[in-house]
Amino acid sequence: MKPKDLKSPFSFKDRRPHIENKVLCVPEYYFEHEKFTMPDMKDIFENENEVALEYCSGNGDWIIEKARANPDVNWIACEIQFKRVRKIWSKRENNGIKNLLIVCGEAYTFSRYYLKNSSIKEIYVNFPDPWPKDKHAKHRLFHVDFLNEVSRVVKKGGLATFVTDDDTYSESMIKVATLTKKWESVHKDPYYITGVEDYGYSYFQNLWTSLGKVIRHMHFRNQKEAPQ
Repeated sequence: MKPKDLKSPFSFKDRRPHIENKVLCVPEYYFEHEKFTMPDMKDIFENENEVALEYCSGNGDWIIEKARANPDVNWIACEIQFKRVRKIWSKRENNGIKNLLIVCGEAYTFSRYYLKNSSIKEIYVNFPDPWPKDKHAKHRLFHVDFLNEVSRVVKKGGLATFVTDDDTYSESMIKVATLTKKWESVHKDPYYITGVEDYGYSYFQNLWTSLGKVIRHMHFRNQKEAPQ
């Protein structure tokens, strides 16, 4: 399968949520998400295994490796760009991976409208775009509302792993997670570790490491039980 073999299920004019063959499309500029009935994870994967979720999956190298190495875990790759979703889909199909749901959609919207309370075991955010300019701050993934939603969907005690090469964004991630009062750092001040081995390959991991950048890994544990 080639990336181009995955076609968009709708035009912009008739955009709507659509799930087929473990690919969920959550369209931008759509405002009736509540009308869509998201299937249960056990029905999507046809088992009751725990679910792990990666936001900002990019071209999918990291999560494809994890899904293949951990077939007893169900994985979700959430990526906003359709051209990247196509690449993840192509790798999934060509590797015969059955335990991966691919979501083309914005992370906060997907979390808020499509994920049930306490449905996820752990989440990962690998190298999110830091959007360093102040005028672009609205595009940053990390904000209190997002992490509040993530706390709702992750089981109490579940782990969130954030990875970045950007020191400034790392400090912002830590600040936002602390502000929610729902996430507790696994690490003491400075709330991150470096030099993590065997975490998994990704394009940006390889790129920033080759350029001599220090990669920060932050781990937070969810402290709040989702409302029933």
